Amino acid sequence: MKKTLLTLISILLFMPLLAQEDQASLLLELKKARASFEIARQYHENDKKLLENEAISQAEFNNSKNELLTREVDYQKLLLRLMSQQSYISIEKAIKYRTLTGEKRVKLTVRSTMEGNQDYLKQFEQHFDVFTPEMRSGKIYNIYLSLINIENQTIIGSPYEIRIPSIDIGKSGTVDFLLLKDVESIQVGLNYGGKEGHKNIYLEKDASTSLVDIISSRFAQETDLGSTASFDLTLERFSTSDDIYQMTVLGLPRQITYDFLDGETNARLSQMRFSQGENIRKLTLKTFLPDRDDESVVIDQPISFYAIILTKDVYAKYKNHLDELDEAAIAALEGGKIRLELIPRGVGKIIVKAPSLYHEITAGDSVNMKIKIMNDGTRTIDNIKITTDNPLNWKSLINPDIISTLKPGEEVEVFTSIIPPKDANLGAQEVKIKTEAVANNRRVSAEDKTIRIQVNASKSIGWTFALILLLVGIVIGIVYFGIRISKR
Repeated sequence: MKKTLLTLISILLFMPLLAQEDQASLLLELKKARASFEIARQYHENDKKLLENEAISQAEFNNSKNELLTREVDYQKLLLRLMSQQSYISIEKAIKYRTLTGEKRVKLTVRSTMEGNQDYLKQFEQHFDVFTPEMRSGKIYNIYLSLINIENQTIIGSPYEIRIPSIDIGKSGTVDFLLLKDVESIQVGLNYGGKEGHKNIYLEKDASTSLVDIISSRFAQETDLGSTASFDLTLERFSTSDDIYQMTVLGLPRQITYDFLDGETNARLSQMRFSQGENIRKLTLKTFLPDRDDESVVIDQPISFYAIILTKDVYAKYKNHLDELDEAAIAALEGGKIRLELIPRGVGKIIVKAPSLYHEITAGDSVNMKIKIMNDGTRTIDNIKITTDNPLNWKSLINPDIISTLKPGEEVEVFTSIIPPKDANLGAQEVKIKTEAVANNRRVSAEDKTIRIQVNASKSIGWTFALILLLVGIVIGIVYFGIRISKR
């Protein structure tokens, strides 16, 4: 085991040395092949003269010619082998940018280069006549490129693969991919000349533009009147500039107000700037709906509008007539924009009106009153059920106890009778009038109405009690005066 481990370590340690030795051996073989080629060429030149003087046969001349061709091919093979080892494709630039139509693309620039043994190759420049046209051109042929997602190794560039027919050594070639998934880093797949490799690349931004892209995961929302709707916005800069950007909204009715809020501090913003090295910012667009609908804010009717971010220069250019821009003009704006949608929903709201919330009754009586159930909301309410929460043994009669429908602003009169038991305790009691309903298949919340009822003793009992008190007073008076007279 130890022997195997030591062997492995030795191999790892000496691999660079072995590579150097292989390279040195290749260069030595190349020199030998060149020498053999030179000797064969000299023999062939001599045989050509001898053939002209008929000193040798045609067969002998052909033998020397074949030998020359063999040595030339051997020399060419070694030259190609050396060149293939030293030539490679490097990635020069990978720029992520956004088109005016909103497409995200990657412009990839690769360079054909050679390293390490240019000096060695110069030794053989005088023999470049043995190079084939392909060898003389110094080109790398058939370079295949692809964009790969680092996370799951799937291709995220369109087309999936681009072929560059050839690149001269020292020259560059450029390809352009549509980015199928928005990422900040990619893996570039390279395949050329029997070599295959992958390189992880961080995507640069285009320094020539000041474009900012806007995306939102919640671009369409339903919101009740009188409430707010918040749209999450992710801003991505496709440049290296430090421009100041102006945010605004187009197409939103004036009744609906809005604020741009910083994603971290929640501070209100009208302008922003990307920090050094920052390309992504999180914002929130918060909209405030009015309490009531009108001709511009119609219940259940979608409202389409745009959130836009422009450089200060572009904003100043369109500032005075932004509201006049149509869909085509907005699409042509040099800046970030996103189409959002807001659907106002009506709200059902129940109000219970009672002529009085306090009643005094004598034992054995009931409270009879007319209450009004009103829809103070902006949506029709259905199946309104009216009930009471009574003290123990108390009863109530409600007519009608169910209202099938109630339009906004409408009210219905309801007769209510609250009946205490005959032996009800004297004093104050509370009865709650409760309502339940639905609007657009959503439960409508309503405040309970509390009726306070004071139960007093009946009048007959009161008069009897007063008479008893009077008689007791008379008796006490008689006794008192009797005692005084007896003392005299």
